[in-house]
Amino acid sequence: MTAAGGVAAMAGIAALCGTGPLDILLTNDDGTSAAGIRALRTQLVAAGHRVTLAAPDRNASGSALSFTWGSVRVTQDPGDPGVFTIGASPATAVVLAATALYPAGTRPDLVVSGINHGPNSGSLLMLSGTLGAALAGTLLLDPPVPGIAVSAGRLDPASPADSPANRAQFEAVGTHVASLIEATRGWFCEDDRVVRARSVLNVNYPARPVDELRGTVVAAQGAATDLRVTFTAVADGEYRAQATTSDATDHRDTDNHWLDRGYATVTPVSGEIADTRAPRADLKRRLRRLGPRDR
Repeated sequence: MTAAGGVAAMAGIAALCGTGPLDILLTNDDGTSAAGIRALRTQLVAAGHRVTLAAPDRNASGSALSFTWGSVRVTQDPGDPGVFTIGASPATAVVLAATALYPAGTRPDLVVSGINHGPNSGSLLMLSGTLGAALAGTLLLDPPVPGIAVSAGRLDPASPADSPANRAQFEAVGTHVASLIEATRGWFCEDDRVVRARSVLNVNYPARPVDELRGTVVAAQGAATDLRVTFTAVADGEYRAQATTSDATDHRDTDNHWLDRGYATVTPVSGEIADTRAPRADLKRRLRRLGPRDR
């Protein structure tokens, strides 16, 4: 049971920095049969790329970078050998596919995660299984594989994701993503080498037809989110989460700001969570009070 594609690791570096077809590991957090991932696969294959689809067997939204330890069930589609259903989290699906389903000694050139059924912008990124899956390739694979995470607002949020209107939106977004990959793949490279292998481009599309986009902009990650979660008691000692949405206003030049104005956004992110703006000198001064044995 192996992926249909796969090229040697060194050839993969050259491939991403070139102009030819890529070996793409496609995943998501909405499940193997989700409308978004199926639409994106169709468009990536139409663009000439070799695509291996490996995604969770169920909706795993909000799983971030969670990892599944122990035995993991993998089911290969008997009618489509390039599709694998993984009984694990999105991040696990990426690592499992890249290390066990590709032929020995090979790696994908790029991890693409999506199309997520809804936006992943602002502070919501900390929970996003879509982004977590793409980050897994940069953090948990050796050598690391860069990624692109894609999310899109539904044209008709009241209808199922596989409704005709939403399917058409995902197909259009998939076509745009294929062009976006071609335009941005060289960003990961310098001198024909991948130098940003630990980076992911987080891409968001607003809930409007792709042919009505006002443009595509590079945006900072916002600090706001339209998702609000509260817990309500449903029985003695039992609580259940309830999610609501609200307006997510944010500062200018952030993803939320531009999405509200009808632009698709591209935000470079990485797995580094260190606060580089924090006052380190003051923290060191405070720690001196603990004495030399506690340093």
